[in-house]
This record gives sequence, C-alpha cells and structure tokens, in this order.
Amino acid sequence: MAKKDWMVRESELDDDQIKVLMATLDKSIVVKGCAGSGKSVLALLKAQRVQNEKNTNSYNIIVFTKALCRYMNAGKELLGIKNDFNYHWVWKNRKKRSSVDYLIVDEIQDFSKEEIEQFIDASKKCFFFFGDTAQSIYGGIKTTLPVEDIRDLLPKERKPKEFELYRNYRLPIPVARIVQYVGVDLPPYEESTYKSQETALPRFIRYKSVEEQLKAIKRLIERDTLSDVAILLPHNDMVKQVSSFFKEIGLNHELKYENKEEWKKRIDNLNFQTTNPKVMTYHSAKGLQFETVFLPSILDAFSDDDRKALYVAMTRTYRYLYVMYDRELPHPLELIPNELYKTSESDLNDITDI
Repeated sequence: MAKKDWMVRESELDDDQIKVLMATLDKSIVVKGCAGSGKSVLALLKAQRVQNEKNTNSYNIIVFTKALCRYMNAGKELLGIKNDFNYHWVWKNRKKRSSVDYLIVDEIQDFSKEEIEQFIDASKKCFFFFGDTAQSIYGGIKTTLPVEDIRDLLPKERKPKEFELYRNYRLPIPVARIVQYVGVDLPPYEESTYKSQETALPRFIRYKSVEEQLKAIKRLIERDTLSDVAILLPHNDMVKQVSSFFKEIGLNHELKYENKEEWKKRIDNLNFQTTNPKVMTYHSAKGLQFETVFLPSILDAFSDDDRKALYVAMTRTYRYLYVMYDRELPHPLELIPNELYKTSESDLNDITDI
C-alpha cells in the first residue's frame, strides 16, 4: 500500500482546528490535543500564516527530537514554508536561542519549565505551543512541565489563549480501545472522538524467542507488501541489536541509534521519503505516524514513565499494530480483555504460540 499523506488540507480541518488556525497572530496560544488530533499539521499551517500574512521570515519552528524535525521538514515544502524546523539542540547550541517575532514549538510537553521560559523570552511578539501532557515521556531524564501549567509562567496581561483538540483522526478505534489500559491520566474513552475508519484489530502474538519475532516481521512485511513501517523498541541498545539481526536476514531498513557515551557511534539514516522500515526507540517515534507499527521484545511497563512511552509507541499507527513477546504477556497489556485483539499472524489460524 502507498504511504498515507499525513498533511491535512485546510479545507479538511474541523471546527476546533479552524479556531486554532484562524486565531489572531497577535496573541500567544497554547494548544492541547491528544495523539492524532492534528497538532503538528496545525503547527505547520500556523507557520504558513505567519509567513504569508505577516510577510516575515522572523519565525522559528522547534521540536525536541531530530526524527520529528526531519519528518516535519519533509512536509513543509507542500505549504511553501521557507524556514526549516529545528530540533531543540540546534536552536539552543548552534543558534544560541535566537530571538524571533514568532516562535512555534510542537510537542511542548517534552520541555522543562526553564526551557519553556527560554522559548517565551525568545518570542519578541508571540509564541504558539502545541502539546499533550499524556505523551510526556522524559521522566527520569528531565523534569517536564505539564501543558496546562504553561499559562502560569506569565503575568495576567501576557497569558496565552488556550485551545483544546478533542477529535483523533489517526488512531483506529480498535487501537484506541486497548491503549486506554496503557496510558496514564487519559481522559475517559469516548468512541465518538475517534474518526478513523480503520477496523483491523491489534495483534498480540507470542513467539518462542526474540529472533523468531524479528523473522516474523520480515515475513509479514514481505507477505503483505507493507511500505510504511515502524519497528519500535524500548531502548537504544535494542535498536542496535535488532538492526544487526535484520542485516543478517536481509531486511533492508533505516535506523536511528543513539550512543550516549560516544556520539561518533550514533547512527541516523532515517529518510521519510523512502518505503524502508524505520527502526528506532519509542522516544524517537514521538510525533510520527506509520501504517504498520511492530513492537517486538515488549517489556513490562510498571512505572508511569514506562507506560507513557509504551502509549506513545502504540499510538503511532494509523492501521496495523503488532505487539510481539515471549513468555507471558507483560504488564499492563495483560489487563486488556482478550476479545479486543487477535493472537496470530493470520485470521485463519488464531493461536497463541507461533
């Protein structure tokens, strides 16, 4: 199947999204919205409005991760946006926190109070922040600020206008049902907020080993001619191991691997214009979307941070989700009623041990 175009035309926006887009450019805003609610698209469209209506290039567009930065840069040409997105490290270290008239930040929940204050200080006129506290997954690494607390950083006369997006356009209802058991502090499940027409049940499949899981991924990609695939893993060391195994069995792929000790050993050859499967961590996949998401070597997620990371990984799909494990189904997935998922690669043979 062809890759789904994640860009949404302005004519396709719903009423809540239009309110965000058409809000005055002379007042700062904070937009809260669930996974799949169109925040990233609105960030792009907001940049387009600033560029065209204010006739200025004095704007910066910032995200936390390099992968999301590259993903969104791939879509900016469709809108005629001249300025590149920057991931936070570049803005902080190479651009020296440069000030502009308008600062646009996607996934604002990834940033600390101090970092958000730096964004505010760097906004000469207005800032436009987009985020979702439920997808804040950097606990233990940094102390991030809940999106709803941002307005408290400013005096009354400078407080931003707040918007909330309720509808989810990416996540299939069958996936939405199961992630309710995984996410932390999610709003109550309301099926009417999910607009996807996809109906495939997620698959939770037990294999005899991790190697068998990875062989199955190759088999399924080839069997179903999957062309928009993410293979997401809990940790960087697993990314490197999985990539090595895929090389052995002849699966072409791209990866993003971080070596915290030696930056020269980092690998990042993700290209969102190709159909090669993308291998990366849950954290690196934030903000991205794929037709098919494979989660091999699934681990227990006991802490809130673990559960938020797993929630982010599971909500990257817009069609198919495969959870792969050996031994017993890990926590919190064992809490999910088994009628909400399938347990085999094929509908013709619904077994629990491949």
